Formats: sequence, structure tokens, C-alpha cells
Amino acid sequence: MLRIIQDFTMRHSPYLAALLGAILMGLVIGAMGFAGAGILIMLPVVIGFSYAFFRFPQLGLYATLILSFLLASLDRYLGSFVPYGLGTDIFLVLSFLVLFFKYFRELDLSASYNDVVLLMALWMGLVVLEIANPYAQSIAAWFYAMRGIALYQLLIFGLIFTVMNHRRHMNRFLNIWLGFSLLGALWGIRQDVIGVDPFEQAWLDKGAAETHLLWGSKLRVFSYYFDAGTFGAAMGHIATVAAILFLGPVSFRRRLLYLIITLLCLYGLIISGTRGALAVPGAGGIIFILLSKNKRLIITGATIGFLVFSFLKFTTIGQSNYDIARLRSALNADDPSLQVRVINRQKLTRYLSNKPFGTGIGTAGYWGRRFTPYTWMANFATDGLYTRIRAETGRIGQLFYLFIWLYILVRMGIIALKLRDPGLRYTAVAFTSGYAGILLANYGNSVMTQFPNSFTTLFSVAFVFMMTRWDAQGAPQIPAGEKNNLFKYRL
Repeated sequence: MLRIIQDFTMRHSPYLAALLGAILMGLVIGAMGFAGAGILIMLPVVIGFSYAFFRFPQLGLYATLILSFLLASLDRYLGSFVPYGLGTDIFLVLSFLVLFFKYFRELDLSASYNDVVLLMALWMGLVVLEIANPYAQSIAAWFYAMRGIALYQLLIFGLIFTVMNHRRHMNRFLNIWLGFSLLGALWGIRQDVIGVDPFEQAWLDKGAAETHLLWGSKLRVFSYYFDAGTFGAAMGHIATVAAILFLGPVSFRRRLLYLIITLLCLYGLIISGTRGALAVPGAGGIIFILLSKNKRLIITGATIGFLVFSFLKFTTIGQSNYDIARLRSALNADDPSLQVRVINRQKLTRYLSNKPFGTGIGTAGYWGRRFTPYTWMANFATDGLYTRIRAETGRIGQLFYLFIWLYILVRMGIIALKLRDPGLRYTAVAFTSGYAGILLANYGNSVMTQFPNSFTTLFSVAFVFMMTRWDAQGAPQIPAGEKNNLFKYRL
């Protein structure tokens, strides 16, 4: 009898499995309704992803990067009933857990023992100490706010230096960045030419129209990003990187791709109406010219920069065009919005006169309004990231924060100049120039705490530091006369 049952089971096992699965699905749906059905449908996906995640630790970082591009759309099209932003935290934490449980014996952490990770750890330590700030009134606000200004930096740098230590990882990152940026530019152009869709209109109607519809009808394009400011900075960042890579030793197809992305993303920057985003290609172009050490390029770049500046500053040509007029106002020292920022920062100076460590992480800006709306700091318009850091950590915290990122900028520039591989060197200069532009843009906006700008910046910074190892593993020698003159003059 037992033999008959075994034979029957072996012969009809697929049908029995399907029957058991159907019974299980019926029981779950009966107990949990449609939510149970959703869980069962997603279960194979979760199991498959978990297996791949455990096998390839880099997947967590790629998933985090991709999710940073999709967060705004998920919230806009699917609703905000799920805290999608916490998905980035989950992916990063899971990546660390995978490393610990799978590789804890043979894991090579030597690449993570560097000055960047040390500085991030010290900054994280200062942020943790801010919990004891006597002016801080909410642990929940601290938890949410510290992620963007401290936790993500430490986790991402630690992970990249540990598990993304091959050149192919950087190439994949760059392709993801270029692909989503190109899609973002096209999405934004669609909004500008055709108009917004019903979901985007609903988002505007909820209050975003106040800052994204100027003069009653002129749209500040935001694409699928969180807002126009994020979109403009992102477009300026990738346009700077792509423009420099266009000049590098790449194939014709790749060069054409970089040219298309540069032009479309620069147009995306313009239609975003984000004046502060001009700082990204502006500062990035200056750093590129300095790192090139090519006299003709320096003269040409300085001439073009002067002509563009003079066009915006000293002429009224094209003033009837909204986008040109909007950009021109960024160079107007008497612009009302600029004057309001100056006055606000003067108020902050007086308020912090007896608070050298600020009022605590999460007390200013969005998180302050959400958790402690009754305080003075919660109702203070922080504007730029550096002003927010000063408000929450005081002058001491702000100076240390600025030192960290400027130190990293200098180190990136030195690394770029010492690389022997032409391809790596162009990429290093592109990433360094884009990063410099983001640092300057932080003065007027919190660019480095916005998705996806924060992650694309952190990834690119980490990869520049990784290039020293790749270059030493076997790079072509550059003739002595070309070591400081790698960038050929191109029209």
C-alpha cells in the first residue's frame, strides 16, 4: 500500500503541488481577503529577489539607486499609504546583513579603511551626539532627518568600497544614471510641450502649484522627480558629467549618446525654472577647465563662460522668454527672493548667537514642521543645505561639514590628475566636476539630501576613490608630455 502511494505521489506530484497551492491560497484569501492574495502573488518575487540579493550583494546598492529615481513617481501614482522612502534604508541594511552572514570570515574590508569613511563616521558620531542637544525635542524627528545628512553617506560609502570594487560596477552605475536621466529629460519635455497628466495635476492641486505654477499658468517642469528644484539640479549634474565624457576616448556611438544627453538635460535644466541649478554646470565647467591644464581649453572655456555670463547679466536679449528671464534673475543681486534669504540668514545668526551646536537634528525644515511645529526653528525657511546644517548643528557642525566635503573635492581632483588610464581620468574629472557643481548648488538648495541627487553624488564620489586601485592594476602609460595635458582641444 505504501509503495502504491509513493508511486502515485511521484507520478502526480505536479498536480498535487498545484492542488496544495490552491488550497493554501484559498485559506489565505479567506482569512486575509485581497491583501492575502497580494501577498501570495508577491511571494515568489520576494523569494527570487532575496535569493539574488544573497548571492549578489551589489544588488542592494543597485536597487537603492534605482529606487531613488522612482520614489516620487511611486508616491504620485500609487499613493503615499506605503513609506516608500524606507525602502532605501531596508536595501542598505539588508546589504550589510548579507555581507555579515555570508562573508564575515573572508570579507576584505581593507578598501573601506580610508579617509572618506573615517570622516563620515566622525560626522555620524557628531550627529548621534546631537540627540543630547537640550533644544532638540523629538527623537523621531532626529531619526528621519539624520538619514539624509549622515546615515546614507556612511552606509553607501562603506558598501561601495567593500562590494563594488570592480570597474564594471562603475560602468553599470553610469548606465543606470544616464538611462534614468535621459528618461527624466524626455518626461520633462513632455510636461512642457503637452502638459501634465491627471496624477501630476492632482499633485499640483494639493499645494505644489504654489511653487510650480508661476504667473498663474507657467509650469516649472518637475518631470518624475520630487519637484522642479530636484529636477533642475539633477539635469545640471548629469549634463556636466555627460559633456565631459563626450570629450573622452569613447566610441562614436557612446559620444553621440553623451551629446544627446547633454543637450536634452541642459534643456531640462532651463525649463525647470530652477535658478540655483545654474551653479552645477557653472562650477563644474570651471573645475573641468582647471583639471584639464590645457591652455587652449582654458582660454576657450573662460571666453564662453564670460560670454554666457555677460549675456545674462548685462543684456536684455530674449527677456520676453520666460525661461531666459528666470535664469537671468539668478544673477540679480536685488532679486526679492535673494534678499529674503539674506534677511532670514541674519535672523538665524541672531537666534543661534548662544547655541554653538544649533538646536538639534530634525528641528528645522520639513521634519521640524512635522514633529515640532510650535518651535521657532520649525518655521524658519532654511533654503540651502548649509544653512540647515548650521541651524541644526550650529557653527561648529557647519564648519566640520564643509571641511568634509571640500576635503573630498580636493582629494578627488588630486586623484584625477594622477590617473594614467585616459578613460578613468576622463571619468574621474567628469565625476569631480559634477560633484563640485552639486556642492555649490547646496548653498541655495538642499541638493545632497534629495533623491536621486544624493545617491548619484555619493556613488560617483566613491568610484573616483576606487579608481586609484583600478589604475594601479594595469593602465596604459601616458607619454610624459601628455600627463598634465590629457584633454585635447575639441570644437
